[in-house]
Amino acid sequence: MSSKIKGKKRAQHRPPEGPSSPVQPAVDNGHDFGADSGVNGTRDGTEGLWEGVTSMEVDQGPVVAASCGGSRSNAGRTKARAPRRSLAQKVTKILPSFKAADISPFDASIVLLDEINIDFQRYRTEAFKEDNKKLPAILDTMAGSQGGRAKLVEWLKGPTGTEVLRDIIGEEMDALRDLYHLKGLKDIDPLYIEDHTLVNLANDAPFTMQLLVSAAQTKRQEEENVKKEPEQVCNIILKQLLYQRSNRCLGFAGEFGLYLWATGSARATIEAIHRCGLSVSYQSVLNSLEMLANHSLQLAKEVCSGLHAFCYDNVNLSTSIHVEQRGAASTPGKVTSGTLGILYKLPGATPEVMELQPILDKMQDPNFQGLDFSKDLILNDEQMESVMHQFRIHIINVLFDFGDSFDKATHSNSPSLKHKPRRAHPPDYKTEFFPLPVSTREEASTKGNLEYHDEVYLQMLGRLADELSKWVILSINDQLTNARIRAGQILRQDDLNDYHRRLVFQLGMGLFHAALNLAWALLHVHRGTLSQVGSLAYWFAILEKTRLGGAKPDYHTLYMTLVQILQGFVLSAWKEICSKDGKTLSGYKESKPTPEDFHIKAATILDEYLTPLPQPFSSETTRSTSESSTKNATVPPVASFSNQKDPADDKAHQNLRLLMRDVLYLLELVCAVKDGDFGRVEDILPHLAMIYRGAGSNNYCTETLYMIQNLKYIWTPELGDIMRDTMIVNPSGVPGHCIATDTNMEYTIRDVKELITVKGLQGTWDHVGHVSAAIVYLKEIKRKTAKSLNLPHQNKGHSDAKTAHLVLRVADKVKDENLLQFKANRPGNSRITSVPDLMDEGAKKLKSSTLGTFNKKFHDFVAGQVTSNPETDNSTITDMEADTLPPMALSTEPIDEEDGLTGDL
Repeated sequence: MSSKIKGKKRAQHRPPEGPSSPVQPAVDNGHDFGADSGVNGTRDGTEGLWEGVTSMEVDQGPVVAASCGGSRSNAGRTKARAPRRSLAQKVTKILPSFKAADISPFDASIVLLDEINIDFQRYRTEAFKEDNKKLPAILDTMAGSQGGRAKLVEWLKGPTGTEVLRDIIGEEMDALRDLYHLKGLKDIDPLYIEDHTLVNLANDAPFTMQLLVSAAQTKRQEEENVKKEPEQVCNIILKQLLYQRSNRCLGFAGEFGLYLWATGSARATIEAIHRCGLSVSYQSVLNSLEMLANHSLQLAKEVCSGLHAFCYDNVNLSTSIHVEQRGAASTPGKVTSGTLGILYKLPGATPEVMELQPILDKMQDPNFQGLDFSKDLILNDEQMESVMHQFRIHIINVLFDFGDSFDKATHSNSPSLKHKPRRAHPPDYKTEFFPLPVSTREEASTKGNLEYHDEVYLQMLGRLADELSKWVILSINDQLTNARIRAGQILRQDDLNDYHRRLVFQLGMGLFHAALNLAWALLHVHRGTLSQVGSLAYWFAILEKTRLGGAKPDYHTLYMTLVQILQGFVLSAWKEICSKDGKTLSGYKESKPTPEDFHIKAATILDEYLTPLPQPFSSETTRSTSESSTKNATVPPVASFSNQKDPADDKAHQNLRLLMRDVLYLLELVCAVKDGDFGRVEDILPHLAMIYRGAGSNNYCTETLYMIQNLKYIWTPELGDIMRDTMIVNPSGVPGHCIATDTNMEYTIRDVKELITVKGLQGTWDHVGHVSAAIVYLKEIKRKTAKSLNLPHQNKGHSDAKTAHLVLRVADKVKDENLLQFKANRPGNSRITSVPDLMDEGAKKLKSSTLGTFNKKFHDFVAGQVTSNPETDNSTITDMEADTLPPMALSTEPIDEEDGLTGDL
């Protein structure tokens, strides 16, 4: 369209001369809001609100006249473009027009933005587009000036501004409500707890969160504070508000209520926190606990429907004696007993591997003659090398931990300075286990065990006996529980199917109880008296240890004391072996020894100081016969008899060698479990059987023989591997934090008892059952809540107990008494009692009669020829020299009790 035609159209819309109202429709000249002319100055890149306003001929002022006149006079002629004007110059140019019209530019803004004036809809539509930044630019410009900011604040505080803010916050909270809406407490199930994380709501409600953060800190605090984190507090406040807005947004409140309950908070505390909007009510917490227990039981049923392991132990709960006596039948006892069971998933298990019938066929194989000492209890060369390597690493670690300026981290990358894996769990291994509700059924008798099996499988988990009879169920327990299960197998040998005969249970030895009874056995044999140099009583006095006088003291205290004595003795041996080269430990470090050098010296220490001296031989023939019959029977091997050193001439020296050798086996057992390596445990099982038998712990000797026999002959190799992998578990999933399966049982019982003790025995066993079934997820809630709130695991001032000085004290005493050296007729030697070599004595008893007795009892059991009634057999072995074992080790009275257990195996 030509400029002449455009001029005619403008003339048609020109208003009449004279004053005119600024709100007359004639102002609208038909220009669109985004025209490339006028005040907006879009040609020079500057945006303004009133695009095309220079074309608005609101008056016949000089500006319009000049503009129109110029158009007519210059039509058809070429004229040089005028200099580009700034936006401010353009605004200055048109301001007289507003003044002549007796209006303010802001009056024009009000009229144009008012929804009542429909004639200006196109302006509003353009101004309100999402990509139009002109209105925000106006507000930003106002906020940049002191007066304008004051006006904005005044408006925000007024009714309209407050309503706008309320709508913004309401929209964000409604969006949060939709995101975190739950149907009820039943939605807080195991899957929700495992997958749900305490999220930061700043991304979902940024405006509301920013307001809360601004209220929580000043600008100076925002710039300078490095410790305070108001975001965490504001996030929790926002969750409080969300729960207040909708009682269906109870995820945080429900979990936090369970956290408060699980950490022992009182009812009044939980109710007060509920009124603050942080938790659900106390009754809702109990309801949630029951629902969580039901969800957990349902998961256990799913696990039980497949291939699994089943372990259990007794629970004893002490109650108050200050109760109303209601007669013998109704008055609660001071101690209430029950049973807690745990199911484990079996990774890698298949129906073919877990089939029961092949196992029973091997048990009934007439060609199976039982265990043979030379074939089954003597280590092969591979096992011997492995055990020797593990022992050398323990010796080297003492140097790294307590030697002068040795740094273990410096040598940590050398594979030869680490324990050699035999069958270790992978680094990412994590055990899934499912506790069951605590039962009131006591497993303290054979009958109680049988009844508990039926209650769990046939009632609680809803399985059928015929279905259960097809597959193996692994069960790993303490020796006494295993003995009662075997007694049940004898009693039920003529029952209907393999479940009722209890043959489905293939038993494993609890390694924690194995270490516990090994420590007690060593204490019994090596205790001695205070006057006997090198005895345990002697070292207890040196280390100022107490509460170790009983026959079965606290496991952790005893174990740590034994290890400290071993470490001090080995440290002294390191100093002695280095001094033979004319060096101190510091000098040895400065020589930069290689891993091979460490191993050579460790092997020397193992041979010269940790191996018992051999007994003198009466003739060369006797000596040759003895050496050939005990080849690889002991680790370390018997020291070479280069000269006639009679151990009886220095009993303290020999006793200390024997003690250190025995404690070394205990240390290896505990460390192998911690590293999750059952292969290392399996290597030393024959020697543990000898030590148990030599110390008189006959039941654990028998339990160890069962493990050896089952792994080598009864179970298929695939089933044996599954049992090996189940004997040690890792509930945390943290590498190097594995525990024995029976330790996990003890820890779970401890957690349940602690929680019940804190909360009080409220009501019935049903309540206790809810706690035990949900205990895993209660612990998970505690862990996640503590992590999200950055709660310290320990007090800020907490530090681990320092025991290095005790190790150094032992090392100094060994040097002062010259206990590393054999001294014939050492002073006081006549008053010292010789300690038996447990491994040698155990080997003799195993070869002479124990193995034969074990094999006969096993064959009688398979053939159904039981010579004694296990239900009434109350015999116990008290004679430490006795070779007769109880029938199938099935006595109903405990020989190695498991009460008062603590520890971390």
